[in-house]
Amino acid sequence: MTDIEVNETGPAGVAADAYEWLVVQGGPDHAPYAGADEIYHDRDPYGEYILFAATDADAVNEMGQCSIQSYKYLAEVRVSFEEDLLEDARQDIAWCQEEVAEQGHAFASDIWPSWQDVPLEVVSNSIFPEGQDFVMAKSVLAVGEDAASFVEVTRIESDGPSEMALTFCKIEKDRLLEIKTVLKDGGMPIYLWAGLWQELVEKYADLPYEQLTGSKRVEPEPEEYDFGDLDGEDEV
Repeated sequence: MTDIEVNETGPAGVAADAYEWLVVQGGPDHAPYAGADEIYHDRDPYGEYILFAATDADAVNEMGQCSIQSYKYLAEVRVSFEEDLLEDARQDIAWCQEEVAEQGHAFASDIWPSWQDVPLEVVSNSIFPEGQDFVMAKSVLAVGEDAASFVEVTRIESDGPSEMALTFCKIEKDRLLEIKTVLKDGGMPIYLWAGLWQELVEKYADLPYEQLTGSKRVEPEPEEYDFGDLDGEDEV
C-alpha cells in the first residue's frame, strides 16, 4: 500500500474554524466523572466513568447531551473496571504487539503522516476496494507493555460513508483508561480531528490510578443483525 499524496497547503476550501468541538464533559464547570446516561441521551451506561466528551454542535440537544448515533465527530476519555472491557483492551494491546513485531513501525512513520492533510473520504477510497461491503483496516501507532494506540477505518456498505477511529488504551491494575475519537464526516481533514485526540492522550495518558465504584451498567439488547467478522479485514 502506498502513501497518500499530501497537499502541503491543506485541502482547498477547508478552513480549520469550519470544524469546532463542543465540550459536554470535562470543562471547568463539570464534575470530574460522569456516567454515560448523563452525557448521552441515546446511550445506556456500561459501567464507565467519563472524564471528557466533546462532539460537533449538531449532535447536542437542548439539554446539553450528545448523541452516540448522529454525530460528525466525537471524542471521549473514560475509565472502566468492567472485566469484559478490560479483556477487550488486553486483546487489542496483544494484537498491536504482535503486529509491530511482524510489520515494524512503517505505518506510524510513513503512512499515517501522509494522511494528515487529506479528508477521511480520500483515505477510505485509497484503501478499500470499490464495491466491497463490510471492510476494515487497522494499524498500530504505538504500543508498549500495557498500553497501545491504533487507528481503524471501517465501511459497512460500499456506497455508504466510512468512519475512522483513533484509540489509546492503557491497563493499570484493574482499571482501563481509554481515549477515543471517531470521525464520520468524510470531508473533514484528518489533522483537524486527530489533533484533539493527541492532546487528550498527552493530558490523560498518565492519569493517576483511582478506584471508582457505583457506576451504572445496562446490558445492551441483542443486535437485530449479526454480521459476524467483517469481510476483507486487513491491516493498513
